[in-house]
Amino acid sequence: MEKILCNSEADFNLVNKIKREEFKVIKDLKNDDRSKVILIDIDGNKYVYKIPKEKNNRIWQRITSLIRGSESKREYENYLKIKENGFKGPIPIMYWERKIFGICVDSFLVSSYLSGKPATQKNLKLVEKELRKIHARGYLHGDSQLSNFIVENNEIYLIDAKLMKNKYGKAGEAYEFIYLEESCHKEIDIYDKNTLSYKLAKSLNSYLHWIGRVKKAIRGKER
Repeated sequence: MEKILCNSEADFNLVNKIKREEFKVIKDLKNDDRSKVILIDIDGNKYVYKIPKEKNNRIWQRITSLIRGSESKREYENYLKIKENGFKGPIPIMYWERKIFGICVDSFLVSSYLSGKPATQKNLKLVEKELRKIHARGYLHGDSQLSNFIVENNEIYLIDAKLMKNKYGKAGEAYEFIYLEESCHKEIDIYDKNTLSYKLAKSLNSYLHWIGRVKKAIRGKER
């Protein structure tokens, strides 16, 4: 069973063109084990075409899709949530998913193209301001690494943002700044590192890194 959600009849026609590969590839934006993201041209219009390869194929993700749908559906809804809450981000055009007995086995997302560039350390003040704005409205970004903030015309656009309700208070906010700092590959002085919230978040961050190293070592031995 196939499901398509889009904004207009014109967008609906994109599905068949994409499935038939009737598009021009402008460039690969990302292509690894986790996802394939390419900039495409259809009838003179630019779109970002994203296939969440890992989450389309992982057994657990397929099982949970019975309840929450595909990764592409969730990302489409996240882009809508970004706009509804007054932030800037890509415009979601459509998502497509294919299910067998209610389990999603394939999906993709099409969104508008942002011509800006991923934020760098020179844009840190803009990123800090946007992240604090997200926190002030009771949300967490969900993946606050530097490259998930796009700078266009000196404004910040959010990509790969989950906009999750913050259930963890100041510790949740501190964790996002720790994650942002790690993506900078150097210490940044834009938040207070002497608070209890920071120390709790740092302890959790260290524990998760340890778990990650253990899993990596186990997978290495299994090979």
